Amino acid sequence: MSSRKKAHIAIAVIFFVLSFIIALQFKSVTKNGSLQAAQMQRTEDLLKELNKERERILDLNQQLLQANNSLETYRLNAEKSDSGAKALAEELKNAMMLAGMSDVEGPGVTVTLNDSKENVAGAAGIDTSNYIVHDRDLRDIVNELVSSGAEAISINGERITGKSSIRCVGPTVTINGNYHSAPFVIRAIGDPNTLEAGLNIRDGVVDIMRAFKIEVTIAKSQKIQIPKYAGKATFFYAEPVPVQTNIKE
Repeated sequence: MSSRKKAHIAIAVIFFVLSFIIALQFKSVTKNGSLQAAQMQRTEDLLKELNKERERILDLNQQLLQANNSLETYRLNAEKSDSGAKALAEELKNAMMLAGMSDVEGPGVTVTLNDSKENVAGAAGIDTSNYIVHDRDLRDIVNELVSSGAEAISINGERITGKSSIRCVGPTVTINGNYHSAPFVIRAIGDPNTLEAGLNIRDGVVDIMRAFKIEVTIAKSQKIQIPKYAGKATFFYAEPVPVQTNIKE
């Protein structure tokens, strides 16, 4: 085989290899471009959904504000009327307080919970999750306060009502559907001494948390303010039972 023929064969091989490499690179660029385009589209879709959710929340808050203003107007008008209307206005005020739909203040305690500062990461036989505040800890504190006579409770400004939920979602805790993380500040209105005693009961919830070095502080106060429930109470299935009056002839 002549040297010229060998050179032609070598050049052909080189062109074949280069063509193959270029084709692979083109395919890779096309694939990456498609992935980036899909990711950008997904990001745009998520942003649209986020904006819709923000608009929905703003609308619900506006509806709630209007409803509360109307309710307060009705209550004030009723108080200016006859004794029967005043009695109904008083019942309405108590019902709103019970439902957590009004701002309240009074004596009580402030409980602050924070994750442990102990460096237990990597220690043999130690579950590090025991050293951080979980949803169950918050529920235990709330239950203890209710058992001790608390009349109103909030966590990080979230009013606790019969419709409140407290649950872990990843590294955070959702309260009334809103995300929160430590430190958690729990405020409760009631007799300060009784509330404090209930929390400090021997081998109770606070003792257990402190055993895992979770930071717990309890402060009594003669004036604590707790905001009203910020959500919207909507019932789709529950309806009040009609009052039946038995009339004897």
